[in-house]
Amino acid sequence: MGKLFDKMRYAKTLKIILIFMIFMGSVVTGIIVNPPSTQAACCHCPDCEQPSFDEDLDNWPHTEFMITIYIWMQLLFHQMIWFDLVYWQQHMLPMFMHIGNHLAGVGALQVMIIGQFIDAQQHLEAQRDLQIMHARAHKDYHASTGMCEFATRIQSLAASERKGEANALILSERSTDRLLGNVDTGAWSGTKGDVTIRLELYQREFCNSFDNNNSLSAMCSSGLTPPLTGAKKERLNKDIDYQRAIEDPWTIGFDLTGGGVPSHGDEGVALMANNLYGYESFSRVDQVSLLNSPDDETTNAQQAYLDLRAIVAKTKVAENSFNALMAMKGEGTAGSRDYLESYLKELGVSPAYVTKYIGANPSYNAQMEVLTKKAYQNPLFYTNLYGKPANVERKGVAMQAIGLIQKFDLLKSYLRTEASMSVLLELSVFNLQRQVEANIHSFDEQSMVLKQN
Repeated sequence: MGKLFDKMRYAKTLKIILIFMIFMGSVVTGIIVNPPSTQAACCHCPDCEQPSFDEDLDNWPHTEFMITIYIWMQLLFHQMIWFDLVYWQQHMLPMFMHIGNHLAGVGALQVMIIGQFIDAQQHLEAQRDLQIMHARAHKDYHASTGMCEFATRIQSLAASERKGEANALILSERSTDRLLGNVDTGAWSGTKGDVTIRLELYQREFCNSFDNNNSLSAMCSSGLTPPLTGAKKERLNKDIDYQRAIEDPWTIGFDLTGGGVPSHGDEGVALMANNLYGYESFSRVDQVSLLNSPDDETTNAQQAYLDLRAIVAKTKVAENSFNALMAMKGEGTAGSRDYLESYLKELGVSPAYVTKYIGANPSYNAQMEVLTKKAYQNPLFYTNLYGKPANVERKGVAMQAIGLIQKFDLLKSYLRTEASMSVLLELSVFNLQRQVEANIHSFDEQSMVLKQN
């Protein structure tokens, strides 16, 4: 601003000097062109006569020029000297400069206030966004009790499944050893020894004296007296009662992985497996009959033993479904027992039935029963859905995971069914296969006779 005012003052000074030079040139030119008269020069003398009006009219061009120059000079003086130098520069320009500085300060203050408002707005919006995110995080990441129930019910599921698979493997090995007559099995000596051991076990544990028109009292070890206890009465006929022994309870007192003394549940499952798959064991072939012939031909004993193994293989395919069922219903681990017990009591199941259904160590089947069915029979499950949307989505994901477990179980069941159907198909065409083989053998013999003739 200071440099600008200095330039303005410099320009005005040059303008004044230029006007003054023009004025002086005009005056000099007027004097030369129209010199004043001698009488006018001495008009101030007392003795001189005053010029008349006519004389003034004769000298009017010079007078007009002087008047014009005078008026013009007065206007220039008024504009350049008084207005510019006195009025403008001494009074108005400082006042305008002061007003400009004041307005610039007020404008800067107003802009600063506007900036403060913008900063406050941004700060408040950022605080609002942080509070929204904080509330959303608190809502989304605060797990509900209903969500934790899934993890509590499923915490021992994998261990129970693995334990059941081990039981199924042991059952399969036991059955194979029994059918093949391995040492230290009930049927190692043949059919007679197998029947004797099975009958002894039946008389001791599962015999009901009221069966066969009350005529088994002489056969059963306990007879009619003394009265049977509750545990003993519970075991009667469990070697053949599939509904009461296997289908009804969620957990069977059956565990072959402990390595200790077999329990009553173990004996019942083993005896039912004997009655269902291999109710009659095979006669044992002596060692001498299985010796190879000198000409390396298959002997009748060897062929019979191969047929025996074929029958055992087909029997094991059918028994595999039974073993898989025992794996799912056998005793598991006790990781989730307390919660399953309290959950069933909450549904109205009496404590006696809870212990009967899930047992001391809930099986894989018992845990899946609660996970896939009983959990959704409780009204609290649906009322808890009126909670946080994130927890509802988490529950949906947990239900999908449980659904995947069910689908894998169904896949295994389908594979076992497919294997059983394959064996049934083979057995259905077995006689036709033998007939075709006999026809082919007869045709070969006839061809040999014709060639010899």
